[in-house]
Formats: sequence, C-alpha cells, structure tokens
Amino acid sequence: MRRLITSVILYSILVSQSFADQNILSKSNTKYSVNSSSEFIFESYPNQELIPIRLIGAIKNAGLYHIPPNMKLTTLLALAGGTTSEADLENIIIGNDQQTITNKEGIEKRNLIINLEENLKNARNDYTLTQNDIVLIRNKTPWISNDSFRIFSLISVVLTSILTAIVIKDRYKK
Repeated sequence: MRRLITSVILYSILVSQSFADQNILSKSNTKYSVNSSSEFIFESYPNQELIPIRLIGAIKNAGLYHIPPNMKLTTLLALAGGTTSEADLENIIIGNDQQTITNKEGIEKRNLIINLEENLKNARNDYTLTQNDIVLIRNKTPWISNDSFRIFSLISVVLTSILTAIVIKDRYKK
C-alpha cells in the first residue's frame, strides 16, 4: 500500500513539473517581443519628410515606424494594428533619447506617462509624436504571477494525490 501511495505522489509531481516546464517553454523569454518585420514606413506622397518613432510593448505590430511629423499617438496605434488585450492603456510611457519631452502643462521631462483613456475623453489631449520618440505600452500586471500559479498548481496536485491515496487505502482495507 505504501508503494502505491508513493507511486501516486511521485507520478503527480512528475506530471505537474512537466506541465510547468511546457508553460515556461511556450512563453517568450523576452518581456517585449518585436515581430520579424519590424520596420514600417508610412508615406502618403513621394519625398515626404518622415520621423522615426519606436513603438514597443503590448502592440500587435511593434517596431520602428517612419511617420509624418505631428502625427497623433492614437493614429500611430491604429497603424500598428492596435494594442493587444493585455495592454495597460493607463500607463503608456513615452521617452525620447534625443531631447526632453514637454507635457501639456509645459514642464520638460525625460519621459512622460500618459493615461490614454483619460486623454481620449477630450480629443485635443491626444499626444503629438516628435522625432525619436520611444513609446512603450506595458502589459497589465496580473493579479497572480506565473510563479505563484505554478506553486499553487504543484501544491494542489500533491494534495489531490495524497487524498486519492488515502481514499484508495481506505477502500482497499474494506
């Protein structure tokens, strides 16, 4: 009977570990991935002046965009295919490696955090992109992390196995 219980517990640990390993392998190792074709040029007429903008994070088509000057952030997001379902639209970070950024109060900063949902309530608050802007759209922070989920899964599988072994032992005695 002890062998049966030990076998069930070892089997459950091996199954839960292989499940966790498959989840690790299926996820990308990078926090913010960029698609294979990651440079896009938006040109409405020949020899139009274009500025480079880097768009990274929870975007369907992240990458380097060459766009006309004074394009709005929402227009760029639309050109990029929109955001993913995990996008945190309340904390979009815009930085610029060439210059400081001036927010709507006129204060110069190194980077700017935009709540896109609040800005779009008044369409005039849409951010105008400038040359060499870097736009980062983070993923929403999950309520429970992947590590916590793995630990919880492992504990539940072990406890289920132990309870199953106890039930088998009780039925075996009868």
